[in-house]
Amino acid sequence: MKKWMSLLLACIMFSVCPAYPRDLNVVFIPKSRDQDFWTFMRQGVERAVQEAGGVRLTWRGPAHNDDVESQVQILRIYSRPDVDAIIIAATDRARLAGPVRQAVAQGIKVVAVDSALDGNAHANFVTTDNVAAGRLAAERLAGLLNRQGSVAVLRTVPGSGSTDDRANGFIDYLKKHAPQLTVVADEYGGGTRGKAHRSAELLLRKYPDVDGIFAVNESSADGMLRALRQAGLAGKKKFLGFDSTDFLLDGLRRQEIHGLVVQDPRQMGYLAMKAAVAAARGNAVKPALIQTEAVMVTLDNHRKPEIQALLVP
Repeated sequence: MKKWMSLLLACIMFSVCPAYPRDLNVVFIPKSRDQDFWTFMRQGVERAVQEAGGVRLTWRGPAHNDDVESQVQILRIYSRPDVDAIIIAATDRARLAGPVRQAVAQGIKVVAVDSALDGNAHANFVTTDNVAAGRLAAERLAGLLNRQGSVAVLRTVPGSGSTDDRANGFIDYLKKHAPQLTVVADEYGGGTRGKAHRSAELLLRKYPDVDGIFAVNESSADGMLRALRQAGLAGKKKFLGFDSTDFLLDGLRRQEIHGLVVQDPRQMGYLAMKAAVAAARGNAVKPALIQTEAVMVTLDNHRKPEIQALLVP
């Protein structure tokens, strides 16, 4: 006790405090709180935290993935001296770029996950190969439609790098490999299930004879399935969705959804946290771009153990 008190007094009087290590403070900013996708990702993040040791995790994101301003404000709130690293899934690749640069200028390491950020201020970008995932959906839908007919694409919000890459990969594949399939609609449906549902209703009214549909993420797929059921068209249109929830899997089992492109958000979260911890400790992870794969889930393969591992939180 006397030795400890002596050290404390020396620290106070002469500023010779020993450098005790402290936990890293890492903040994770997802796109939203209303999608199962982020539940999967948090599991991977927390596994990496446990393995790393000495990490304190803060998890805070906006309610919905179209609330860009809230995400900007959250990023600014946590751009402060006691934060070592921030992991962010950008709702808008352009609008988040400036606040990210400001955080990095304060000495905070930033890792982008899921969706791209403009610029090169961030240390790493961990993501699905979304262009390839879009091609995967296009290949499946083209096969179901015998490479002819009409298709519609339901996106989420402008500026979302991941979902735009999926839609663009989908459309590019059809242009090159199935030119007899015409994209008659390519629309943004909004960032919530409710907005996507309303947009999907309008799309189906405008294009009642469309043969196939691709919805680019969880909320857009959810909204489209509800609209198809409401219109009495579920199972009658070839429908490809993205990501996995109990509701979407029910649609798959009922053959109202003819394929779900499913990512590995657990692995993305795990790798993003590993990269953030390494960057904060002065050990950059190379390469800067880290990509994971997506798989096509169908009625035929959805019960396989390796597929089930991606579907159950």
